[in-house]
Amino acid sequence: MVEQFDDVVLGGGKGGKSLALALAKAGRSVALIERGQIGGTCINVACIPTKTMVASAKLIEMARRASDFGVSLAPPPPDLTGVIARKRRVVGAMVDTHWALFTTTPNLSFLLGEGVFTGERTITVDLQDGSTRVVRGERVYINTGSHTTVPPIPGLDTVDYLTSTSVMELDELPERLAIIGGGYIALEFAQVFRRLGSEVVVVQRGERFLPNEDTDIAAEIRKVLVEDGIEFLDNTDTDSVSPGVEGVELRYSRNGDKGSLHCSHLMVAVGRTPSTAGLGLDAAGVQLDARGAVAVNDRLETSATNVYAIGDCNGGPLFTHASWDDYRILLANVLHDARRSTTGRLMPYTLFIDPELGRVGLTEEQAVSAGHDVAVATLPAKKIPRANTAGETTGVLKAVVDRATGQILGCSLFCHGAGEVMSVVQMAMIGNVPYWQVRDTVFTHPTMAEALNLLFADL
Repeated sequence: MVEQFDDVVLGGGKGGKSLALALAKAGRSVALIERGQIGGTCINVACIPTKTMVASAKLIEMARRASDFGVSLAPPPPDLTGVIARKRRVVGAMVDTHWALFTTTPNLSFLLGEGVFTGERTITVDLQDGSTRVVRGERVYINTGSHTTVPPIPGLDTVDYLTSTSVMELDELPERLAIIGGGYIALEFAQVFRRLGSEVVVVQRGERFLPNEDTDIAAEIRKVLVEDGIEFLDNTDTDSVSPGVEGVELRYSRNGDKGSLHCSHLMVAVGRTPSTAGLGLDAAGVQLDARGAVAVNDRLETSATNVYAIGDCNGGPLFTHASWDDYRILLANVLHDARRSTTGRLMPYTLFIDPELGRVGLTEEQAVSAGHDVAVATLPAKKIPRANTAGETTGVLKAVVDRATGQILGCSLFCHGAGEVMSVVQMAMIGNVPYWQVRDTVFTHPTMAEALNLLFADL
């Protein structure tokens, strides 16, 4: 028997679960299908657990620097068990909260199992209790997320390599951790495990470090990580891996030379792939793009009528806040025919190393390439009063402005609290506030936001 619903959501990640709950509260009949990660990737294996580990690593670093603050503390010994235990507590509490929401919200039917399309807007669900249900929606929303990309490295299947998920379940601290990849995930874990006490080496392809950032900002980030004791192998191809005496042997090519390194643990962090395989999308008439993501237009509509895709699986920015905005767009369009779209949305992001990198809008290089006549403002973090009182003087702030209009085109803030300060600039950009109004705004003293007075005074 096919059960009819107003809305069926396949996947309970940030956008999907939020949409399911909101539509149910609006009085629509909703089926939410999730195969196991209650609350989605962010809560279980991504943003939330990683940031709890970042916070623990920060505390360890502050304890090591205690004398800088006039306090005598013994640095904590290398240990991972307490950090993992705290991570599990934080995640567990959030999972419990979502389980309660999914199982008690009126008009919401929660199906815990594996869903596969078997027809037009029709999904067959193999439930974890062994039973099967078939559901059909007036509208269907795909929110299946993404998973770790596993590169075709010879020998990888012969070693117990780690991913961003399994590395957070280790029982013991790696003596020497090698990370293949040089993106955000790789760098966050590199700094966390270095501060916990591991030796860390980052093996990355390409000659340029953080190629999507301006070279001056990337150089500052690299300097901090190197000072933390992280080793980098740039422009390096991993040729093969195999079991070694110390754990894993990694053989590589670099600048025409061959070499190898030995590590106790190997982590793969080269990116994420949309989770679209095995969903039966052909049966639903849903097409994929060249990257394997669900193809959508600016209203998140797929090639199938009344089928939509939310979050990572649609190939958009792989951020939880992007999935959250996808939800808001769809909710407004479904309930109010608002005709909202993703066109023109200003997408910020933060690299959660210490200090943070917060960026929104264009880099200097991107702005110049787009034809803008730019003015650039920079400010060393050590010139910010709050940075000095907090003992957080590492980093640099940078803003790019259109010289003719005074409009802020983007900012890259690498400093204490950068993610929060960047949000202030983002709101100014959304409101078309020229840089001089931000420069002349009265911010509380001493705060990190006050740095924007100093930054834009440089223009």
